[in-house]
Amino acid sequence: MSDRVVVLGGGPAGDVAALRAAQLGAQVTLVERAELGGTCLNWGCIPTKSLLATADLLRKIRRAEEFGIEVGDVHINFTRMMERKEEVVLKMRSGVEAACKRKKVDVVRAHGVVDGDAVVVGDTRYEYDHLVVCVGTEAFGLPGVDMDHPSVVTSNGILRLERIPERLLVIGGGVIGCEFASFFAPLGTKITVVELLPQILAGVEPRVVTQFRRLMEQQGITFLTGRRLEEVVEYRTDELTAKLDDGTQIDADVMLISVGRKPETRGIGLEDAGVEIDERGHVVVDDMLRTRNPKIWAAGDCIGGLQLAHLASKEAERAAENALGHHPRAIDRTVVPSCIYTHPEIAMVGLNTETAKAAGREVKVGQARYLGNGKALGEGEPDGLAQVFSDAATGQVLGACIMGAHAVEIIHEIGVAMSDGLTAEELGDMIHAHPTVSELVMDATQVIAGVAPYLS
Repeated sequence: MSDRVVVLGGGPAGDVAALRAAQLGAQVTLVERAELGGTCLNWGCIPTKSLLATADLLRKIRRAEEFGIEVGDVHINFTRMMERKEEVVLKMRSGVEAACKRKKVDVVRAHGVVDGDAVVVGDTRYEYDHLVVCVGTEAFGLPGVDMDHPSVVTSNGILRLERIPERLLVIGGGVIGCEFASFFAPLGTKITVVELLPQILAGVEPRVVTQFRRLMEQQGITFLTGRRLEEVVEYRTDELTAKLDDGTQIDADVMLISVGRKPETRGIGLEDAGVEIDERGHVVVDDMLRTRNPKIWAAGDCIGGLQLAHLASKEAERAAENALGHHPRAIDRTVVPSCIYTHPEIAMVGLNTETAKAAGREVKVGQARYLGNGKALGEGEPDGLAQVFSDAATGQVLGACIMGAHAVEIIHEIGVAMSDGLTAEELGDMIHAHPTVSELVMDATQVIAGVAPYLS
């Protein structure tokens, strides 16, 4: 008889866990209370990138004369923008549903609760030999803020706006806040981003953040760092006035709260099943992704760490394999690319100067600027830089941070180099096609090796 696997949560972790378990011959039930695809597909990665693609197209159209193309007045149809975003989401979601159907995954669209060796949905018990918990996270609100007021939104609500806000106040200068600022800036919205920490995009290489902030400010975005929201002093019908801790008052049509996300692990029976949940609400797992209950595994945002869809999917794949005894092995998070889809894009993998120092590693830094790259100049994208970090003693590539056009695509070359243990000299010695933006990686690694023809 096939092993019975129940997966709780149908996001990028749960979908993959269910499909991989089915590939391995298990009888699989996937329990999801909303739509398949989870936050990433329905409220996060996919809809936001669809909107950001629209914003980038608008930027290009406005610069068309630089390329010898004359266009008339540009009209923004915000309703159509939002409709297209939903069309992309629906197409992707249909693909997930079709995959589940092909693999004979039983999809149960309801709220599930763990009860002993079963997940209970209404009056139905879905018994399991292995349970994979992939319940994800939800956006934080802020205490003292009326989160139900129409002018106050999280990353979910801002995707349901029916008009372009004239004034947008973003509380939180992390990835989500900066991505939405990058979307609304070319639409003509006046944007203020308030960040509690002294640096926006915490965790990103500081030298890159400094240049990124300057480029965002040139787009008309105001950043107030080292500041926090003290209170909303007045709510009006379709606007509000917010007060910061230094007394500054800001009027906004929309205030986006983007201060992080919390796991949805409480109240679904996990504790009673012997699963440990830490003080932040994350499910505690070992390196094999098993909880304290040997029948229960967990993956994705609900176990903490980097909240990235691709990491969640890999963890879920590994959890399903380990649960079913298919080449059991620990999860390796050494090489996990992280991408920010602003304009310009930022992509990172591995260590940077700060994290390397914290790990006791001395690094060499190789840097190449987009301004010297023929492909970037031809595309009209001269802003940005690529930094590669290598071990000062061994030369081994430890990581990279790239800001600029196509950064989220070319970062994977660094990931492969790290996985294969290449040195900066070896990576720089590989012939790169010309002209490509990827040549920046070759240039940066050749700088480390001291052989870059134009830069060393």
